[in-house]
Amino acid sequence: MAGAAALRRAARSAVRKLANAPSPSRTIVLPERLLSSQASPEHRPRPGVSASELGQYPPERIRNFSIIAHVDHGKSTLADRLLELTGTIQKGHGAQYLDKLQVEKERGITVKAQTATMFYKHTVENPDSHGTDTSSYLLNLIDTPGHVDFSYEVSRSLAACQGALLVVDAAQGVQAQTIANFYLAFESNLSIIPVINKIDQPTADPDNVKAQLKRLFDIDPSEALLTSAKTGQGLSQVLPAVIERIPCPPGNCDSPVRMLLLDSYYDEYKGVICHVAIVDGAMRKGDKISSAATGRTYEVFDVGIMHPELTPTGVLYTGQVGYVITGMRSTKEARIGDTLHQAKTIVEPLPVI
Repeated sequence: MAGAAALRRAARSAVRKLANAPSPSRTIVLPERLLSSQASPEHRPRPGVSASELGQYPPERIRNFSIIAHVDHGKSTLADRLLELTGTIQKGHGAQYLDKLQVEKERGITVKAQTATMFYKHTVENPDSHGTDTSSYLLNLIDTPGHVDFSYEVSRSLAACQGALLVVDAAQGVQAQTIANFYLAFESNLSIIPVINKIDQPTADPDNVKAQLKRLFDIDPSEALLTSAKTGQGLSQVLPAVIERIPCPPGNCDSPVRMLLLDSYYDEYKGVICHVAIVDGAMRKGDKISSAATGRTYEVFDVGIMHPELTPTGVLYTGQVGYVITGMRSTKEARIGDTLHQAKTIVEPLPVI
């Protein structure tokens, strides 16, 4: 992308113009589950994921990405479709799966960032053998709020990603939070994949949206994916684009463990559950880890991935995103943006979110 300074000026100007624009009134209607086909056998839900299986995914076969959008542009519905497409959840599960808070269910908006791990088999042509090669990838989807009041949630989610799907309503076009979220992703040096959603609507005008993306963000119109999360149209091209266009997470597999604390919440049975992104090394059940912010040391009682619920694996490796339970008594001990690392080692803290 050229002209970073000009892009920033254009983004700020557009945000000022659109920030006070009235949003259309909303009626909360649960979308129909009309994905065109069932998940293939290799993508059907699995009962659990073992540590040895998780170890088969080096950083080169991991993609960490987010979905960013203006409120009500279909972000949560698209997330559901991807979870269904990979067999992570079954069809017909009800309201948007990643919207778990009561306010999210009542208002139809995402407030808290949520994470889900998916497994996906990707096939590419092999020019040497004149055939195809199929590899399994681990995809971490970090869903983010679209509402302007929760931009900080977006910022800390993007810190764990290397790319983002920028979802734009084919009828409404680019809106204030579209621009603000693009700017956050651009400043984070993420690979951005434009997704023009809701192309099934009678008033959809994808060509106009492509022109907006070019004018505001200098995005090549040919890079845009045309989809309808409601009907399933065009969804088969989304995950291949994620694998091919988004880089793998950086990190050193042989270094002592170092991870970014993304979020936390309190569970009355398990205590504080922290969502983390492993930057270096590996974290195993029984390890001792310390907080760079407080200096406190904890034992890892449980560790795993969200697939889509808490799924213990006993270990998380470099580049992977998951959860850890350490016996913290309060979420006040889990400072968002903190660097957790192997106890009794000196590490450089990760950049503060």
